Amino acid sequence: MMVPSHGTLPPPPVHGYGAGFRALTVQAPNGSAHASPVYMIGWRAQRRLTWGVRLAASIMLIGGLVFLAHLFEFVFSRTRIPDVLWLVLIGVALGPASHLLSPAAFGVVGPAFVAITLVLILFESGLTLQFSRLRQALPGTLALSSVSFIGEALILGAAAWWMSPLGAFRSFLLGVILAGNSPTVIVPLAKGLGLEERTRDILLLESAFGDVISIVLALALLDFHANGWGRWAITGRHFLLGFGGAVLIGAAGGIAWAMALRKTRGLQNPMFTTPAFVFLLYGGAELLHANGAIAALAFGVVLGNVGQSKLARGTLPAVGLNQAEMVFLGEIVFLLKTFFFVYIGLSIRFTDLEWLLFGGLLTLLLVIPRISAVGLTLRRHTSTRDASLAACMVPKGLAAAVLAELLVQQNVPGAAELQSIIYAVIFFGVVITSILVFLVNRPVGANLMAWLLRRRRDEPQPETVLTAS
Repeated sequence: MMVPSHGTLPPPPVHGYGAGFRALTVQAPNGSAHASPVYMIGWRAQRRLTWGVRLAASIMLIGGLVFLAHLFEFVFSRTRIPDVLWLVLIGVALGPASHLLSPAAFGVVGPAFVAITLVLILFESGLTLQFSRLRQALPGTLALSSVSFIGEALILGAAAWWMSPLGAFRSFLLGVILAGNSPTVIVPLAKGLGLEERTRDILLLESAFGDVISIVLALALLDFHANGWGRWAITGRHFLLGFGGAVLIGAAGGIAWAMALRKTRGLQNPMFTTPAFVFLLYGGAELLHANGAIAALAFGVVLGNVGQSKLARGTLPAVGLNQAEMVFLGEIVFLLKTFFFVYIGLSIRFTDLEWLLFGGLLTLLLVIPRISAVGLTLRRHTSTRDASLAACMVPKGLAAAVLAELLVQQNVPGAAELQSIIYAVIFFGVVITSILVFLVNRPVGANLMAWLLRRRRDEPQPETVLTAS
């Protein structure tokens, strides 16, 4: 019989736990080792104690993060240092820096949580997007998203091809994956920065469209590489069906739910029914090979406008969300946003320093086409401050992370290196965006960005006049 050399009982080897530890065992006649009843009682008591301590610490961490999120929002309002940055850094500290937590601990819940956060952020943003504002923002959105996406994809692809051994195909595939901005980062930032309505709407739509374009083009490049380059018509059809189908599904769902909303309010706990319907809509759109995020955005736009439309009120028994439901939805989005950015920090992988630094360099290069795109497309009806802040927006998020995982699953050559670069750019994108936003809200940074955009810092803000008229 052997006794452990210290006071902590290791788990019994007969259950496969604690390899490398010495355990309190008895020797069976056939030579096999079995844990004694005394040992099992002690080990189980210690395991329950350890599990209880971890559970208590986890609950305390959740409560602490909520209070920290409120504190970071207050700091954001005073200093213009985005709260997103601090939440991501907390995730990095808990994950890759200390290894206290990892995304693997969340299992299948982690990716589902990320998708839920994206869907509800887009849905909430769509609720406040009026049709008149949508018409004003759409031309600027199409111009900015086209120029910015093409410029970022080409710059990143050329830089990766020239400075790394990835080769032409993988380099430009990387550029396409990283050219779209993340709505889960941009939407909260745009709200907190006090941007004008038109600029905020353009950034929302641009980031939502950018995710769709990144996914469609990346999948098309992988398909072309595997099956030949003569499938452009198929890719175009998939894009139109995925995007147009999502808009139709979201619009139809918005009208149907607006008609059913009066009856659902008679239920005992009706507040969660609207988010639940958004999840059903998202899942149904994805199963039909449409884009679920665009469907959620379209659903929010229709539901937010149907109650204010004279035509809808006269022909349909439809209503929109009331004030209490909007407040409740805002609280849910706040909580999801808080834990989402911590989860992003947990998911960053710092396994290879060389690719990590290369990802940081690529993120810096993203600023060049972004400034050029904003300078070319947001010249009318956009104040210098808004244009300067729009030029700072280079964060990447959900679409890039999903495509990075897809590369590994499909055994694309060099997928591990591409994944390391993508995660590095996701991390540095949040950091550099936060730093640029902070600097642009300071006189020196504002003057420098205005000079780069070839604008005067003290020019009038025509958007205010336009809205008032």
